[in-house]
Amino acid sequence: MSLLFFISISCQEKNTTKKLKTMTKYEWTEGTSAPLGYPMEVYKGGMEYEGNGWVSLGFGIVPGRYGWGSVNHGMNSGLKGLPTRLDFIWMSYMENQFYLIDTDIDTEKIREYFSKGYDIKGASGKTQHLNYNEICVGMAPGGVVVVWVVGVGWQKEVGRYQGKKVTIPESEIATLDSHQNRFWRKDYLDIVHTSDKIIPKKVQEENKGKPIPFGIWDVYRTRFSWKPVFELPVGVKLHPSTMVSIDLINGEHEKFDGLKMPLSDYDKRAIPTSVSMTVLDKDNNRYGASCEMNENSSFEAFNKVFGDDPESTKAELVVNVNEAFSFFTIKLKGENGKEAFIKTDSVEMFKSKKK
Repeated sequence: MSLLFFISISCQEKNTTKKLKTMTKYEWTEGTSAPLGYPMEVYKGGMEYEGNGWVSLGFGIVPGRYGWGSVNHGMNSGLKGLPTRLDFIWMSYMENQFYLIDTDIDTEKIREYFSKGYDIKGASGKTQHLNYNEICVGMAPGGVVVVWVVGVGWQKEVGRYQGKKVTIPESEIATLDSHQNRFWRKDYLDIVHTSDKIIPKKVQEENKGKPIPFGIWDVYRTRFSWKPVFELPVGVKLHPSTMVSIDLINGEHEKFDGLKMPLSDYDKRAIPTSVSMTVLDKDNNRYGASCEMNENSSFEAFNKVFGDDPESTKAELVVNVNEAFSFFTIKLKGENGKEAFIKTDSVEMFKSKKK
């Protein structure tokens, strides 16, 4: 071995050692997610992270009960480097299909989120600076994989990745014990398909006989330039010590400080699915309010307002509270003059005992 080559190798080893020593560690745990009605389960594998670390994602079935982006929490909390790679096989139960994902993920984007953190108001009304503390891996039909960073009240997408169909060899299945081979057992599969604890009965009935909507989870990722705006009765204001919460169809969540006006500038966001807020009347009575937005109506409204040229269009999501504090409406209002109301599947507004 030449002296020059030896020096080069030594320098590389020192640089690698130095990088590992100076690597910033964060406290986070792993999580998984599945769409409503489409349960998933990791067969084997997990997520690699900086410093040659690894966490398993095989900690049980991910029920398709709570919706895309809802987190099924893992148990490996602690200080560690940030995720670098996904490498696992999972079962998409409603397809009866295994998928493999083996890919690098956007560690630098995760690092940016973790290093900046975010501000949120606690129960006392004081602003706190928090950090993201979970990495959630979502699995959807068709081999779709989405990664989010998750914190209290906030969830942001990191990236979308694609798995490929795989078949587990019979020779491997033959070596599995009675728990490990559940993926092929009829009694277990029947439970997954029929249990209300995994898929709500209402969703089971609605999906019966319908094809799986492959591709819809990519449609959910479409972003539009919009911002929330509140139209309130005279003398009424958003509660200055609470946050306005908005859930988005791509699994993201955002919270806005009710004391700041405007709440937010225009930003590229997915279609909203729910809004919750607290308002004060002129006598400082507190009212809590929330709604779930109808998915079909939301798609229709955004298609109407943004049309065929979403890149050059901006819109306001206008929340209008009535004088009696009994309900509120949602309307999408574009700068291009187009507007459309969005139907709600549920609206709740109530007077709180708190001041």
